[in-house]
Amino acid sequence: MDTREGRNEDLPPLELRELRTLDLDAPVVEGGPSHLSAASGVVRRGDFVYVIGDDLPALGVFHGAELVPGTLRPVFEGVRLDGKPDLEALTVLPPFDGAPYGALLGLGSGSGPGRDHGFVWPLAADGSTRGESRTLDLAPLYGRLAQEVESLNVEGACVMEERLWLLHRGNYGEKTNVIAELALDAVMASVEGDLRLDVEELARVRSYDLGTLDDVTLTFSDATPLDGRVLVFTASAEAEGGIHGSVVGTLGLDGDVQRLRTIDRRFKVEGVHAAIDTGVMDLVFVCDQDDPDVASPLLSATMPVDGRFEREEG
Repeated sequence: MDTREGRNEDLPPLELRELRTLDLDAPVVEGGPSHLSAASGVVRRGDFVYVIGDDLPALGVFHGAELVPGTLRPVFEGVRLDGKPDLEALTVLPPFDGAPYGALLGLGSGSGPGRDHGFVWPLAADGSTRGESRTLDLAPLYGRLAQEVESLNVEGACVMEERLWLLHRGNYGEKTNVIAELALDAVMASVEGDLRLDVEELARVRSYDLGTLDDVTLTFSDATPLDGRVLVFTASAEAEGGIHGSVVGTLGLDGDVQRLRTIDRRFKVEGVHAAIDTGVMDLVFVCDQDDPDVASPLLSATMPVDGRFEREEG
């Protein structure tokens, strides 16, 4: 398997600013807290911020310009799931029949029973969701990927030109970070057709060595595309003793690591969304602080696409 490498840049940790906490207008479960505490993926479209949590079969909907509590919307209504769906990856698909403004794509991790489902939810012109979500069967594809990596754990996804890239985060085996490329046209045919991602959609697999923080291996936690040509990813160093920090990085279409920068170590970054304006990335992050009584924060930061400008400034 082709292996790529990346190493931390010699720069101060990226500073993060808290935009809000992910408070909800109703408890997640009766008698429980009214907030998301294990946010794992984020997408921003228009004035809407969408968040998934790895402990919920639902989509959190927030208004980016307002600090009012968000709402939870079930994504698997009418579908019986065995166990926790473990939704970890959230991204946007391009337009297709019935979804002229694209659609949200959420994916289970594949890390255990019942975690091989995803969902597709069309978006409207203003960025809101339209209609109802549809459930995706990921079992055939995940079964094939499990032959390539030990203890499959899909944490991120994004569209890169004619491919859909899936990011695996491994805590076991030699290949701790793996990217699987799927043929996008075949994926879209499945989304519009039988809602089942199949083995033949897998086009390429490669692994990544991202180095360590405090001698703890960095492993992927999410991904987001910039114009379909640059992939922004997050990764964290997590061991039994807790979190040792997170990084944000970029990959080119060739799969090579372009940037890798540490993040303020107070936060365990689990999800990222990025936009670009004149060479600078606007980043939005969500975190899982491993405490169900603490609301996940929504954080922001900016970072040049080209790291040499920051090195020159320092």
